[in-house]
Amino acid sequence: MKNALFTIIIVALLFSCKTKQEKKEAPLRNGERPTSSQIISEMDEDNDERLSMDEVKGRIANDFDAIDSNNDGFLTLEELDKAGKNQQGRPPRESDANKDLSNEIDTSVKVVPVNTDYFIKENIIDGIQEQMIVLNGVETLCYVIKTHSQATEHQMGPWCPRHIDDGMEKAGIWFKDDKVYDVSGHFIANLDEFYSDDQWKLYREDGTVKYTDTEEACLAAAKPDVDEEYHNYCVECLPEYFKEQVTTFVIPATPKYLKTVQNFGNGGIGMAFNGVNYDPPAPTHAILAAHTIAPLDDHGGHVNPHGGYHYHAVTGSTKEVAQKDSHSAILGYAIDGFGIYALKDDNGNTPADLDECGGHFDDIRGYHYHAGEPGGNQIIKCLHGLPGYTEVKE
Repeated sequence: MKNALFTIIIVALLFSCKTKQEKKEAPLRNGERPTSSQIISEMDEDNDERLSMDEVKGRIANDFDAIDSNNDGFLTLEELDKAGKNQQGRPPRESDANKDLSNEIDTSVKVVPVNTDYFIKENIIDGIQEQMIVLNGVETLCYVIKTHSQATEHQMGPWCPRHIDDGMEKAGIWFKDDKVYDVSGHFIANLDEFYSDDQWKLYREDGTVKYTDTEEACLAAAKPDVDEEYHNYCVECLPEYFKEQVTTFVIPATPKYLKTVQNFGNGGIGMAFNGVNYDPPAPTHAILAAHTIAPLDDHGGHVNPHGGYHYHAVTGSTKEVAQKDSHSAILGYAIDGFGIYALKDDNGNTPADLDECGGHFDDIRGYHYHAGEPGGNQIIKCLHGLPGYTEVKE
């Protein structure tokens, strides 16, 4: 990840050709990699010693939310330094998982193997395979699971309303400050008040909503650097555009608890039992910067060109496996093999002892995660186990 991050930074710098004074960036000498201080010095247009979404470009904009660890809307020197040192910023692929985590494994912690019977078999391509794979220096028995990341137990969509008179049943949901909002026509019509910004206007004079109604429009808008013609649009991509994509999940058959937490970037962080990808937080800074919104459907999912249909929130729409006690049901597995459970138990209680990743221990399930509130834009916050990885074949 360290090499990948520096590549991202270099690309971003090359695209950031001018400062306010129209000054070209100085070339790097002898293959030097820019430091975090150099990045801030180059991009910090208002000289406040931090970077806003408006100041960064290219792939740094894409990874903004992953680097912005305190979610305050700015990148600081400390956050850039941390990201530069973090080889786990994205789920590792076998070819670039260079960091040896073998000394980080804590064998004293109770762990529970992945139960493959929980997965909806009809949604898995060619069955679940077992393979020995070296993950971060640790030879690990893994389950290799391929899916089209398409939900079957619920309808995918709707996302964008078609008219400002449409009710909430004709569209999906959006989130802000940990709260969930229905993207009704009324919501679309009042985005300028919602964000206190009069540049918002996602509808035409006749009241029809501007939304991406073709695959071409989806490709132009569902990315960090939104094409200008799709600014002030509701971004909607349909699952059928990418139905042939294959997502491969590599998940340890028996998770290994790590003493240190591992962060993730834009790759998959786990999977629901229906084979749909759990994703990291949606890059809301990039989305909102172009005066666009990309609603989730009522099930917490939407579609992008590089991952197909995926979830950013858990809303109770997918297969759950109830527990024999009053503990909340299990919903799926994180990419490290630990179970992801619903937030509230059968009595409506929320765990009070969750760690920084959203996990904790009990005597039956060992270490496991609880999914965050839908409005929080985080299913889980980080990984406490040896990470597997996802790959998408487009």
